[in-house]
Amino acid sequence: MRATTILLREPSRKGRWPWLAFAFLAWVAALVCVPWLLAGQDPAAQDLAQRLQPPSPIHLFGTDALGRDLFSRVVHGARASLVTAVVALVFSFGLSLLIGLTAGFLGGRVDRVLMAIIDVLLALPSLLLSLLIVSGLGTGPVHLGLAVGLASVPAFARVTRAEVLRISTQPFVEAAAGYGLSRWRILLRHILPHARTPLLTLGALELATMVLSVSALSFLGYGTRPPDPEWGNLIAEGREHFATAWWLTTLPGLVLAGVVLALHRVARASGLSGAGLA
Repeated sequence: MRATTILLREPSRKGRWPWLAFAFLAWVAALVCVPWLLAGQDPAAQDLAQRLQPPSPIHLFGTDALGRDLFSRVVHGARASLVTAVVALVFSFGLSLLIGLTAGFLGGRVDRVLMAIIDVLLALPSLLLSLLIVSGLGTGPVHLGLAVGLASVPAFARVTRAEVLRISTQPFVEAAAGYGLSRWRILLRHILPHARTPLLTLGALELATMVLSVSALSFLGYGTRPPDPEWGNLIAEGREHFATAWWLTTLPGLVLAGVVLALHRVARASGLSGAGLA
């Protein structure tokens, strides 16, 4: 009886986590859309008399070396971090979808050439590839988004190609070809819709990786320039005072880690639900 009770309670306990992740991501989305409503203080306002103050009811995340409210800077920095990551995701998704669909559906020499290029790119770590690209393009959020997006193309393209090859062998695709439909119509109307679940799941996972990559490159000085806040450069600014003001790096880092973990949890939940519906 005791074992039965545990088995009955386990699904409901697991079921809460996706909702907590969705709720946290909804709060983060509000930070991006209306930061001035959630953080009443000016993120650029300096008050040297309040420098390096620990977290308190007045300054929830404390203050930095110039007396600026860290919570306001984290809230306003969410837009720079997440919008850049979303732009990178859209760019990467569109380009890799074109490559993966073309390689998987046309096959032959086109497939071999495209996949040879993808294999070369996969041999490089994505963060290193992003760093190489942004070093050539230059600093700034636009170039940073392009660099992170290009570095994520190989993973998307590989999964897209694999899904196209898998679905192309299904009877309904062969039936559509037997009715005389064109190859591109079959691809867009019959293959692509059935590949959406794994691609969207991978998109959520890659978005988490892109948020980390954007913050890491910004930490190295390739993203938004101070005094404009961004999660990566906030952590970089706080490292000089870590011994005496731990909150400058710890609290922005915890928000960043929470976003990444929530995106992973949502991706897992979406993938499982999509598989169940299929």
